[in-house]
Amino acid sequence: MLPTSIHKTATRAAPTVWGVCAGVRSVHTSPAVSARRRNNRKAELEAQRAAEAEATRRAQEQLRKLKDTKFLNSLVHPDRLFESTQISQQDAAISSSMAFQNTSTSDASADGESQQSFDAGLKRQADSGRYSCQIKPEEVKLITEVAPKAIESREGGPSVYVMGTTGQNSQEQADIVRRIVALENANSKAVVHYNIGRAVDTFGRSDGDSGSPEVQAAVWTVRINNLEDHLRTNRKDHQNRRSYTKLLHKRAKMLKYLKRESLERYYLCLKQLGLTKDMVEGEILQPKRVE
Repeated sequence: MLPTSIHKTATRAAPTVWGVCAGVRSVHTSPAVSARRRNNRKAELEAQRAAEAEATRRAQEQLRKLKDTKFLNSLVHPDRLFESTQISQQDAAISSSMAFQNTSTSDASADGESQQSFDAGLKRQADSGRYSCQIKPEEVKLITEVAPKAIESREGGPSVYVMGTTGQNSQEQADIVRRIVALENANSKAVVHYNIGRAVDTFGRSDGDSGSPEVQAAVWTVRINNLEDHLRTNRKDHQNRRSYTKLLHKRAKMLKYLKRESLERYYLCLKQLGLTKDMVEGEILQPKRVE
């Protein structure tokens, strides 16, 4: 048996040499190495941003091709519709001003030419053949073309005055009626109602059918597209963003019901509305921003 002093010395732990056992190493932080690391990190970030931009571009291109359908192309866009009306008004005003300037160097007959050019510019505003308040082109034709001729042939002259001006003939009154009911002179709400009527006519399985799943999904698609245009310019409208999400859920629920009823009608409706299976059956979250 070892002595007590020797036993204590043998069981005592060896001291730790921190410089060797702990593995301490120095970090090289010279300016050249730091600059190289910054450049590498910058190149990685630029490559990541380029990849994200390319993925976004491909997604937008795929979505644009997906929405290139006959029904969606037939819908009226308020901005493009009213922009064409403003251009027509500007053309009419320019034509009128140019004709008015010519009156200073011409005879009095130029006054009639200036008025004719101004009227021609105004008539271009409502020549698209689309009318508000669910008015059909056949009804407008009956009012503006057939009825005036019948009145003139029966009574020998115009007897009905739309605006209460006795100096106007029946053709001028018919043109006034056509301008009043033209969709170009209506508001955005009338354009939405016109698009809803297009959806009912396109997807209705019979005359007056407004309750089939295809029609309801198409009507909600019209409202969704209208809210998308609104949210692109009003990014902080959180109430309408919530309404937009609710409409997405309603449309998905209706299309899931249609899938249970008829698989063929379901896929045909998806193709006509420009949708994919993931848009309906996937998770629908409230978007932070509508692109």
